[in-house]
Amino acid sequence: MAIFGKRGSPAPEGFGEPAPGSSFIGSRIRILGELQGDEDVLVEGHVEGRVEVSKAFRVGLRGVVLAEVTAGTVTIAGRVVGNVSAAERVELLPTGSLEGNIHAPRIVIGEGARFTGRIDMSSRAETPPPR
Repeated sequence: MAIFGKRGSPAPEGFGEPAPGSSFIGSRIRILGELQGDEDVLVEGHVEGRVEVSKAFRVGLRGVVLAEVTAGTVTIAGRVVGNVSAAERVELLPTGSLEGNIHAPRIVIGEGARFTGRIDMSSRAETPPPR
Protein backbone atom coordinates (compact mmCIF):
# COMPACT_ATOMS: atom_id res chain seq x y z
CA MET A 1 0.00 0.00 0.00
CA ALA A 2 3.05 2.25 0.09
CA ILE A 3 2.37 3.72 -3.34
CA PHE A 4 -1.00 5.06 -2.18
CA GLY A 5 -0.16 6.34 1.27
CA LYS A 6 1.16 5.31 4.64
CA ARG A 7 0.53 1.79 5.83
CA GLY A 8 -2.58 1.65 8.01
CA SER A 9 -4.05 4.90 6.69
CA PRO A 10 -7.67 4.96 5.47
CA ALA A 11 -8.50 4.37 1.81
CA PRO A 12 -7.44 7.25 -0.43
CA GLU A 13 -9.93 9.78 -1.76
CA GLY A 14 -8.75 8.66 -5.15
CA PHE A 15 -5.39 7.71 -6.46
CA GLY A 16 -4.54 11.26 -7.45
CA GLU A 17 -2.71 11.95 -10.67
CA PRO A 18 -1.52 8.94 -12.63
CA ALA A 19 2.18 8.21 -12.56
CA PRO A 20 4.26 9.13 -15.62
CA GLY A 21 4.03 6.41 -18.25
CA SER A 22 0.59 5.26 -17.13
CA SER A 23 -2.87 5.61 -18.64
CA PHE A 24 -5.77 7.44 -17.00
CA ILE A 25 -9.44 6.83 -17.77
CA GLY A 26 -11.24 9.89 -16.40
CA SER A 27 -14.63 10.07 -14.73
CA ARG A 28 -16.33 11.24 -17.94
CA ILE A 29 -14.89 8.44 -20.09
CA ARG A 30 -16.77 5.22 -20.91
CA ILE A 31 -15.01 2.33 -22.64
CA LEU A 32 -17.01 -0.54 -24.13
CA GLY A 33 -15.01 -3.46 -25.49
CA GLU A 34 -11.49 -4.69 -24.88
CA LEU A 35 -8.76 -2.77 -23.06
CA GLN A 36 -5.20 -4.11 -23.51
CA GLY A 37 -1.88 -2.62 -22.56
CA ASP A 38 1.63 -2.88 -21.22
CA GLU A 39 1.55 0.02 -18.76
CA ASP A 40 -0.20 0.97 -15.54
CA VAL A 41 -3.88 1.94 -15.88
CA LEU A 42 -5.97 4.03 -13.47
CA VAL A 43 -9.75 3.97 -13.98
CA GLU A 44 -11.97 6.72 -12.56
CA GLY A 45 -14.55 6.27 -15.32
CA HIS A 46 -16.51 3.28 -16.66
CA VAL A 47 -15.04 0.24 -18.41
CA GLU A 48 -17.19 -2.58 -19.73
CA GLY A 49 -15.96 -5.68 -21.56
CA ARG A 50 -12.53 -7.24 -21.02
CA VAL A 51 -9.29 -5.89 -19.51
CA GLU A 52 -5.79 -7.30 -20.07
CA VAL A 53 -2.98 -5.22 -18.59
CA SER A 54 0.49 -6.61 -17.92
CA LYS A 55 1.25 -4.11 -15.15
CA ALA A 56 -0.89 -2.41 -12.46
CA PHE A 57 -4.64 -1.97 -12.98
CA ARG A 58 -6.21 0.39 -10.43
CA VAL A 59 -9.88 1.25 -10.00
CA GLY A 60 -10.38 4.59 -8.23
CA LEU A 61 -13.25 5.52 -5.92
CA ARG A 62 -15.47 6.68 -8.80
CA GLY A 63 -14.35 3.89 -11.11
CA VAL A 64 -16.77 1.21 -12.29
CA VAL A 65 -15.47 -1.85 -14.15
CA LEU A 66 -17.89 -4.43 -15.54
CA ALA A 67 -15.31 -6.78 -17.04
CA GLU A 68 -13.11 -9.82 -16.77
CA VAL A 69 -9.80 -8.37 -15.54
CA THR A 70 -6.32 -9.85 -16.00
CA ALA A 71 -3.32 -7.81 -14.83
CA GLY A 72 0.02 -7.92 -13.04
CA THR A 73 -1.53 -6.34 -9.93
CA VAL A 74 -5.07 -5.14 -9.29
CA THR A 75 -6.10 -2.54 -6.69
CA ILE A 76 -9.79 -1.72 -6.23
CA ALA A 77 -11.13 1.33 -4.41
CA GLY A 78 -14.30 1.55 -6.56
CA ARG A 79 -16.56 -1.14 -8.01
CA VAL A 80 -15.71 -4.20 -10.12
CA VAL A 81 -18.18 -6.80 -11.40
CA GLY A 82 -16.37 -9.70 -13.05
CA ASN A 83 -13.61 -12.19 -12.35
CA VAL A 84 -10.20 -10.76 -11.46
CA SER A 85 -6.91 -12.56 -12.16
CA ALA A 86 -3.53 -11.12 -11.15
CA ALA A 87 -0.03 -12.50 -11.63
CA GLU A 88 1.16 -10.90 -8.36
CA ARG A 89 -1.55 -9.46 -6.11
CA VAL A 90 -5.15 -8.29 -5.76
CA GLU A 91 -5.96 -5.63 -3.17
CA LEU A 92 -9.52 -4.67 -2.31
CA LEU A 93 -9.40 -1.40 -0.38
CA PRO A 94 -11.96 -0.56 2.37
CA THR A 95 -14.07 1.44 -0.09
CA GLY A 96 -13.87 -1.24 -2.78
CA SER A 97 -16.52 -3.64 -4.01
CA LEU A 98 -15.91 -6.81 -6.03
CA GLU A 99 -18.54 -9.20 -7.34
CA GLY A 100 -16.59 -12.01 -8.95
CA ASN A 101 -13.91 -14.60 -8.36
CA ILE A 102 -10.31 -13.71 -7.52
CA HIS A 103 -7.33 -15.70 -8.81
CA ALA A 104 -3.97 -14.45 -7.48
CA PRO A 105 -1.11 -15.70 -5.32
CA ARG A 106 -1.53 -12.79 -2.84
CA ILE A 107 -4.80 -11.17 -1.79
CA VAL A 108 -5.54 -8.30 0.60
CA ILE A 109 -9.11 -7.41 1.56
CA GLY A 110 -9.44 -4.26 3.66
CA GLU A 111 -11.89 -3.97 6.52
CA GLY A 112 -15.19 -2.65 5.19
CA ALA A 113 -14.60 -3.83 1.62
CA ARG A 114 -17.42 -5.75 -0.08
CA PHE A 115 -16.63 -9.05 -1.77
CA THR A 116 -18.85 -11.74 -3.26
CA GLY A 117 -17.15 -14.65 -4.97
CA ARG A 118 -14.50 -17.30 -4.58
CA ILE A 119 -10.75 -17.02 -4.03
CA ASP A 120 -8.09 -19.17 -5.69
CA MET A 121 -4.55 -18.54 -4.48
CA SER A 122 -2.80 -21.18 -6.57
CA SER A 123 0.59 -20.14 -7.89
CA ARG A 124 -0.35 -19.93 -11.60
CA ALA A 125 -2.53 -16.77 -11.62
CA GLU A 126 -1.93 -16.13 -15.32
CA THR A 127 -4.56 -18.72 -16.24
CA PRO A 128 -8.08 -17.69 -15.17
CA PRO A 129 -9.94 -20.23 -13.03
CA PRO A 130 -12.56 -22.43 -14.73
CA ARG A 131 -16.06 -21.01 -14.77
